[in-house]
Amino acid sequence: MKAKKRLKIISLGLGVQSTALYLMSSLGYVARADYAIFADPGAEHPKTYRLLTRLKEWSKHNNGIPLCIEKKNLYKDLLRGTNSLGKKFVTIPAFSESKGMIQRQCTGEYKIWTVKDKIRELQGLKPRQRMKPCELWLGISLDEIQRMKESRLYNVDYIYPLIDERITRSDCRTFLEDKGFHNVIKSACVFCPYQSNSQYKDLKHNYPREWNKVVKVDNAIRNNTKRGHKDKAYLHRTLAPIDEAYLQEDQEELFMCEE
Repeated sequence: MKAKKRLKIISLGLGVQSTALYLMSSLGYVARADYAIFADPGAEHPKTYRLLTRLKEWSKHNNGIPLCIEKKNLYKDLLRGTNSLGKKFVTIPAFSESKGMIQRQCTGEYKIWTVKDKIRELQGLKPRQRMKPCELWLGISLDEIQRMKESRLYNVDYIYPLIDERITRSDCRTFLEDKGFHNVIKSACVFCPYQSNSQYKDLKHNYPREWNKVVKVDNAIRNNTKRGHKDKAYLHRTLAPIDEAYLQEDQEELFMCEE
């Protein structure tokens, strides 16, 4: 009896590496995946959404791997103080007054779980049916090999095609430029607390609509830790409201900022 085919899925974050992996796989530079899934939290940078529009158009004319776009709205959920299921305390890795950064749970719910749910749909599963074996391809390059890990998802194997082919982030950027995809940025929500001062400044000066979202989220999470008013939360590491925080790049940022 012929074994059923294992789905091969690209986890498409729309950063440098995963975008390059999507193009490489579509064009035959690496093995071809079956689908690519972008878990959209509804709060990416405008440049990322422009890239998504470009990639969808490119895919139509170049036999691109089918794109699946799964949307949630982390921004609205944060303003309501709930998660996507209506439960309290959506957790982004904000800075609290008592214990440094709050544990990050947004990636799990708005990225990993979203991708898993879409894979189940692609496998034609009903509720409570077990996942069928599949491969989830992650855009981690050779210079980030320390980020490799084993999957904790049932019947989901993590695959690292860029590492297998010894492709670096620099190789990915060169490949993107060669294919006409210029200035691809790191994918992140506009209000992600991991952003640098320079990234916040860019939003403030060049993207007023997105900056307004950042300010609203910062205000919304202020008393939204489990201890509430006794342990206030902030987007900025200085524990100042984001619209009052000092956003000058420090020496560490100048020398260590990511591309």
